[in-house]
Amino acid sequence: MPAVMSRFGGVACRLARGFQVPTRCFASVDPVVARARELQKLPYDEKKEGEVKAPSYVGWDKEIDDDFNKLTVGAIKGGRPYEKICDSALDLIGFTPMVRMSRLSKFLDDVDCDWLGKVELFNAGGSVKDRIAKRMVEEAEKSGRIKPGDILIEATSGNTGVGLCLVSAIKGYKQIICLPQKMSGEKVNTMKCLGAEILRTPTEAAWDAQDSHIFLSARLAKDLGGHVLDQYKNPGNPLAHYDGTAEEIAEQCEGKLDYMIMSTGTGGTMTGVAKKLKELIPGVQVVGVDPYGSILAEPAEVNEKSTRTGQEKLSAYHVEGIGYDFIPTVLDREIVDHWVKTDDDEAFAMCRALVRHEGLLIGGSCGSTVAGAYRFIKENKIGKDKRCAVLLADSARNYMSKFMDDGWLEQSGFDLAKIHAAVFEKGSYDKLFHVK
Repeated sequence: MPAVMSRFGGVACRLARGFQVPTRCFASVDPVVARARELQKLPYDEKKEGEVKAPSYVGWDKEIDDDFNKLTVGAIKGGRPYEKICDSALDLIGFTPMVRMSRLSKFLDDVDCDWLGKVELFNAGGSVKDRIAKRMVEEAEKSGRIKPGDILIEATSGNTGVGLCLVSAIKGYKQIICLPQKMSGEKVNTMKCLGAEILRTPTEAAWDAQDSHIFLSARLAKDLGGHVLDQYKNPGNPLAHYDGTAEEIAEQCEGKLDYMIMSTGTGGTMTGVAKKLKELIPGVQVVGVDPYGSILAEPAEVNEKSTRTGQEKLSAYHVEGIGYDFIPTVLDREIVDHWVKTDDDEAFAMCRALVRHEGLLIGGSCGSTVAGAYRFIKENKIGKDKRCAVLLADSARNYMSKFMDDGWLEQSGFDLAKIHAAVFEKGSYDKLFHVK
């Protein structure tokens, strides 16, 4: 008699022969999952649980710099030879394509530079975060910290979670994800199908509040004897990009690159790519894109308020996966030459423009990155003799019920007519979003 398996492998219900309909179901929740769910529902009680603190994040410091330099393995080479059979989906992480965005350039006004996109949706799990998930697990295995069968716990906005769930599914780890409510249902469903337990936390909780996803992950790790690899301070995060992503970019551009433009979440992508590119390509400038509501950009005063929309510092915004209310340890802001701030509306309009004109099914933060890049290119009059590359971090798969859906845009307060005009009417984007 066939059976349906519950999270982490317990039998949930048996199915009748032939008709495949449930005849009886009985609770079979893994004790680890049951305890995690229980803790999520209980307010933190120091007397019962002992002292639990959110980690200290201070931006790039000597400790992570030392670990970063110690753990680098050098340039990762090899590519994805199509004629060979891969051992697993882990072999399909990295070596993503670079695409010339000439059709978008033609649709928008006055983009004369050579404009490229590093398309990370071609990673096995659909985002750039697959790279860091694989690297963080491999580093923890090498150090003896973890072994298959152990419990991995991570606070994430989704893409790192998907990457870790994929790696855990293949390598045999139990995975628990702590995720703010804001993040898309597509991410949740993907991680569940990969075998993880998902625990949601309030979107409005400050990063170090007792009801935040970061604090919950610390509680769970202590109670369950699990391991938080912690993308916000793990050197494997920037190292995945220093040894891998940046090497690919430099090779694909044949050493000719004037501007590298990236959005910033944890900052690991920014830090790793920027550090290596500045070693490989003298004179390259790094541009960071940060959404209004976040505090990552410098100088600090640029984060205060959007003059166009009124979006204020530390207020909620819709774009997922980038920006924070604290400075992650893996983010070295000194490596960034320029910062650009973006609003939600221009991000989602640019996302749809990329889908429409380039056929690239990219995710929401990619719209922020390209909107910021376009604003930077126009304001700085970057011309034909220059090359700009943009890192496109993830896939539209995660947002089919969000910015890809007209109904969601309207329900979330966006002007659908305005977004459609920006996507389909040449010249409208600049006027609508005040790009000069």
